Amino acid sequence: MLDSHNQSHETNPLSVPHSDANHEGSQVSVPDISELICHQGENVSELVGDEAGIMDLILESVRSGLLLIDAQAKTIVYANDAAARIMGLPKTEIIGHLCPRDLCPAAAKVYPLSDEGESLDQSERILLTANGTETLIFRTVVPIQWHGRNYWVESLTDITSLKEAQIRQEELMRKLEGMNKELTDFAYIVSHDLKAPLRGIKSLADWIVCDHFSSLNKDGREQLSLLQNRVDRMQDLITGILEYSRLGQVSEHMTEVDLNVLLPDIIDILAIPNHISIDIQKDLPTLQCEKTRISQIFQNLLSNAVKFMDKPQGCIQIQCSDEGDHWRFGIADNGPGIEKQYLEQIFQLFQTLQTGDETDSTGIGLSVVKKSVTMYGGRVWVEADVGQGSVFYFTFPKTVCMR
Repeated sequence: MLDSHNQSHETNPLSVPHSDANHEGSQVSVPDISELICHQGENVSELVGDEAGIMDLILESVRSGLLLIDAQAKTIVYANDAAARIMGLPKTEIIGHLCPRDLCPAAAKVYPLSDEGESLDQSERILLTANGTETLIFRTVVPIQWHGRNYWVESLTDITSLKEAQIRQEELMRKLEGMNKELTDFAYIVSHDLKAPLRGIKSLADWIVCDHFSSLNKDGREQLSLLQNRVDRMQDLITGILEYSRLGQVSEHMTEVDLNVLLPDIIDILAIPNHISIDIQKDLPTLQCEKTRISQIFQNLLSNAVKFMDKPQGCIQIQCSDEGDHWRFGIADNGPGIEKQYLEQIFQLFQTLQTGDETDSTGIGLSVVKKSVTMYGGRVWVEADVGQGSVFYFTFPKTVCMR
């Protein structure tokens, strides 16, 4: 650690390790800070007048350690209070001494003999304090000139707390990844165990319909049909849960997707009834995204519009507008609309506006839409009037940053 130095206006020789191996242990003259300043020909107060006190106040209020180093003499000519605190030394044992050798690259923990050859440095280091403890710091060194003499301005910022927080965050992320994997595995296991008996029930119900349907009375036929519908709905529900759990777990290759090509293909898959027309806006954009995921978003919104259409002549419109840094899409229909108190609820998992026996909806589709859109950094919402129809909007950034 640095030798102590008695502050005076005389030059005090110190025996210190020199950067030149041929002068190891030699005596070098280390001038006092006041002598170095007077060496420039003027006193600080004469140079800056009343501003000296203000500058002192500013430098001492900075939370990072600041050192001013004479590049020729290799001595510290100024240190603020933060530097003294970080180094664990009083200013009297810092100012007027050679640059500290107790800095090393944080990664390698190798203590170099000197950094004097560096004209600029921005690096994480380990600082050995006066009591021998290691402190993680971020160090910057910038060369300056003052009255024809070269100096280095060195900044030391204690990043110990920041590094500890980063380590805790990394540990939490590892735990979160492990929990997500467990949940995904659990979803697959449960779905497999549930689907097997459901297939058996469905097979039995289909067999009864084929072989004994005519022998059943009206009430029996209705109950059997209800059983088949509920089995189908349960299978769809399990598939939906799997689809929802996979979001964010399995990533596809990001590619350019031309919506002018994709949307007609989706409409063909949905097999739209004859009484419903779908109007696609021309010149839709090409998105940088995962093709399957963007297909799920449009497919779920369009299938909902078709499923709940209550008009003899249904009309669905696919809209798009340029909003600067993102696109805004809208799926508008002239269906039944939605009451205001349900505009947020419908995006929650398993939430439907009708009871299970009144609809084959699982209440997962819009949750998938919301989660997918959010993962791309967009948002989704709906505007609706009861009896007049609904417009489901979602935004999609032009520059995608997956969350």
